[in-house]
This record gives sequence, C-alpha cells and structure tokens, in this order.
Amino acid sequence: MKIKKEGILIYLIIFFSLIFSLFVWDNINLKFIDPEVIGIYSENNYHSFNDILRYLLFILLPSLSYLISKLYFDKNFFLKIKLYLLNGEKNDDNQYHHKISFIIFFTIIILFLLNFFSIEFPNHKIDTYHDGQRLSSAYQSYIDNSLWSKSFVTVGIFYETLSSKFIWQIFDHISIGLARYSEIIYILLLKILLVCVIYNLLHFVKLNSFYRNIFFVINALVANQLTDYNLSTVDLITFREIPIVILALLFILMLRFSNNKIYLFIISTMSVFSMLWGIDRGLVCNILILIILTYFFLKKDYRNFLFLISSILVSWSIFFIYDNNEFFYFFENTSLIYNYMNYIHGIMHPIPFSDDPNSGRATKTIMLILLCLMISLKMIFKKETLFNNNLKKSFLLLSFICVLSYIYALGRSDGSHIKHTFGFPLLTIGLFFSYYLCFLLERKNIKTLNICSLLIIIPFVFFSVSINIKNLNNFEKRFNNFIYQSDDFFLSDEEKKFINQAKLITNQYECIQLFSNDAAFNYLLRKKSCTKYYFVWSATPNKVQQKLINELGSAKLIIKGGEKSNWELPLEKKLNLVNKYIDQNYKKKISISQWQIFLRNNS
Repeated sequence: MKIKKEGILIYLIIFFSLIFSLFVWDNINLKFIDPEVIGIYSENNYHSFNDILRYLLFILLPSLSYLISKLYFDKNFFLKIKLYLLNGEKNDDNQYHHKISFIIFFTIIILFLLNFFSIEFPNHKIDTYHDGQRLSSAYQSYIDNSLWSKSFVTVGIFYETLSSKFIWQIFDHISIGLARYSEIIYILLLKILLVCVIYNLLHFVKLNSFYRNIFFVINALVANQLTDYNLSTVDLITFREIPIVILALLFILMLRFSNNKIYLFIISTMSVFSMLWGIDRGLVCNILILIILTYFFLKKDYRNFLFLISSILVSWSIFFIYDNNEFFYFFENTSLIYNYMNYIHGIMHPIPFSDDPNSGRATKTIMLILLCLMISLKMIFKKETLFNNNLKKSFLLLSFICVLSYIYALGRSDGSHIKHTFGFPLLTIGLFFSYYLCFLLERKNIKTLNICSLLIIIPFVFFSVSINIKNLNNFEKRFNNFIYQSDDFFLSDEEKKFINQAKLITNQYECIQLFSNDAAFNYLLRKKSCTKYYFVWSATPNKVQQKLINELGSAKLIIKGGEKSNWELPLEKKLNLVNKYIDQNYKKKISISQWQIFLRNNS
C-alpha cells in the first residue's frame, strides 16, 4: 500500500509540474536584441531563444520532477542507476529465433525493393523555391566543383549540393528527373535503415519466436508508413533523418556486440558526415554523440570514452587536411546559419492547448515526446522481467532523439515542420506498446490469440507494401522516360514563358544574379550565380547582405520579382540594403510576366 501511495504522489508531482510548465510557457520572454535581420521574429520583437527555452522547460521539468521524486522515495535509486549503466546483460542468442527473424527481415526488404521499383515517379511541377535551392547549388558545383566557397549553404552541402551533383555525374546527364530520383533512393534507404533498427532490437526482447516476429513485422510495416515516395506530400519523417537513424542503429549494434570498436569508429565519423549532410541534423547527431560519450564516462569505461573522442578528432582532421580552404568556408557558413537562421525564417511556436494556428499538432507532438521520455526513464527503475537492460538503453536513446528532433520545429513552427517531427515519437511509442502487448499475449498463451494475430498481420503486410506488377515489368522504360524528361515538363506555363524568353537575354552573360525566391532559375537558365547567394532568402542578415553587395561587382544582370518573392515578407524589405544597391546601380530592361530583368547601368 505504501508503494501505491508513493506512486500516486509521484504522478501528482509530475502532473503539477506539467501544469506549471504550461502556465509559464507564455511568460518566458527574453528581451529582444536586434540581430539586424528582418523577419517575422524581428517584426514582433521576439527573441529566437524563447521557443527553445519554453520547449525545454515543458519537457525537462516533468522529467526532472520524476527523477527527484524517485530519488526521495527510492532508497536504491543510485544502485539502480549504477546497475542500469554497468549491466550490459546477455542478449538473446537463440539461433532458431534469429533464423526465422532473418528470413522475415529479408522478405520485408525484398518487398520494399519490389515496391520501390513499381512506384509512380514524382512528375509534379517543381517548386522553384525549395527545389531550386538544391538544383542551382548542385549545378554550380557541377560546373566548377566548388562547395561552400561558391554557395551559401543553408541546410547542408550533401542535401543541397552533392546529392544531385553525384547522380548527374554517374549518369553523365543533368535533369530534374535524376535529381528527384536521388531523393526517392534516400527514402528507400531510410525505410531499410528503420527496419534494420527494429530488427536489431529483436536481440534484446524477451518474447518467444512467434510474438517476437509479430512485434517485428508490425513495427517494420508501421515504419514503412511514416514516409512515402510522393515528394509533394508532407511525411511524418523525412530522408533528412538518415544520419540520426544510422547513429541509432550503430548504438544498438554497439550494445549488441559489447562496444565493438568498429561501431564506435563509425559513430565517430558520423560527427563529420552528419554536418555535411545537414547542419540541423548534424547538430542533433553531435549532441547524441556527446550523450554516448557521457554514457561511457558515467560507467567509467574510459577506454571507449577516449577511443571515441580520439576518433572524432581524427575524422575532423581528415576533413581539414583534405581541403582546408573549403573547411574554413564551411566553418564560416555554418556559424552564420547557427547564429541567424531562426531570425531569417523563424515562425513563433504556438502555445500548447491554445487556439493558435497549428497548436493542436504541436501539442500532440510534444506530449507524445514527453510520454516517450517518461516511459524510458521509468524503465530504468523497473525489474528485468520485461525489459532487457540493453533494450532500456535503446529506448532511452530513441527518446533523446525524439526530444532533440523537435528542435527543427522550434526554428520554423509551421504545420509541415511540426509534422516532420512526429515520426520518431510515434515509432518509439509504437515499439513500446506493441512490445508490451506481445508480452502480455505471450503470457496468456491462448492459441486463438495466435490465430487472430496472424489473421490481422497477413493482410496488414499486403496492404502496407503495395506492388504494381505492370510498373515493375516496365521499370527501365519508365525510368529512362523520367530522367530524360525535359525541364519544361516540370514547369508551369508562366515559368516556361519566362525561361524561354529570358534565355535570349541571359545567353550573352557569363553569370546572372537572382533577387527572387525562384532559386531554380540559375539551373533552368544554365547560368552560374555571380555571387554565392543564389538562395537570396537566407542572405537576410545585414552582414551577409553586405557580403552579397561586395560580390555584385561581376553581376551585370539581375532577375527580380515572382510571386514567391513576396512570401511572408517581400524580399525588398528583408534584403533592404541589397534592394537599395540594385535601385542605385541597375535599370530595368524588360518585364516578362511576374519577373523583371535588370541590367547594370552603363553596361
């Protein structure tokens, strides 16, 4: 009875801490300091750290309340923490179990591949803003092999530049279709990596062969539904999460194979690779690596601690030695993005449980994240009858991923960015409850339940992984038609009109400069950018605007206008210094639909 009273008291403390964090959410309001960046934050005198502090308080206060309460009531608190850290626990090595599981794993991968080769290719019109961010950067690098030195990278050099460039080089052909094909390859890779994570968790679960495989199949197919190959839709998880999923897989493999140095070394390389892939995911990935280092330090495993640190230093040294010129541009570029990006494109986060736009989606997501974290913390103090110690550690890492991944939505809190962060908590909570359910069903040992489980799971497999036999048979023909499709096919009539007429003028110039959010125009006109700021939306800070102006000396032609240039705030307002310079040094030559072409005075 004493335990029940303590448990009730702990839950009440957690509840009131949650109510308190919700109450103070809107009262956390740091004093605004003008960063000389015009955006929604600055328009509202809103500090970029407000949302981060509010979110962290909302997540950490209930979590810390639980841990402090456990410390007060549980006399074996530190002993349980110590056992949790030190006890690796022997993983299941039943060869019969794993042979069947591997066959199922192999079958699911085959189904994923068949599904991939039978999909309809994404033939929708391009978004000249978002798609153009990648197309024009990749084209610039394709013609001069430059990286950060010729492109102001806002997401990551691999995502923004190298991905399309590499596939163009492989096929010796430049096209929108090939650039899109690289994206759906990454989606397939993400699906396979998620299944690999779930498959390796099987070595930690305490289930018989039947329910082990039920658990595996259900979660593998749920993971498959978190994203699809339709690039025009908003998924619950995007292929940009690939480095995070790889790191989660490596951590689980490290637990499974008792801190194998090979996995530790690969983890160290993720410190660099993730930053090259995308600096937002790179930040999260490096925080997770820091958590892994802390784990080694707390368990006094100094050998692996030092090995991981030294390997990370070696990885960064190799990057520096390979091309120290681009390394310094990378460092400068990344520092600017970290300092200013929230002010450049930030949208204030909605108050949870309010009628703010997207509040419902945000509330649902952060509450699920909090639930994942609370369950993972509670596992630490539970007996080993249900959860293998390595499974507990895996769930805790997945929960940390859920917590950290929401950072993406704090920089830009619109519906699509919030939705992208829902995938990890949904997968994590699904893993927990499906495992617990399978554990209970196994204990019941009712044969009719086994039959019912099969009757549910078999159609679930077929409906979750659809295969179009006709598309499968003519994949090569469809593929060739897609990658060799002309650029005009992906443009609106208005965009085609502008490109066709603009080419008659731009052909006589070596480079062009955009003052438009239609970032794809450099690619579509097959002209390199006169400055590294082809994606001008991100050049908002005054110090960056001044850099852009300094580079405009070689720009004799500027393209302005377009519907997207008034997106949220007009470019003339966001880049007021550049706009003033253009007005003083350029004159309009011609208007084509929504766009205008300006030429330098006396040119």
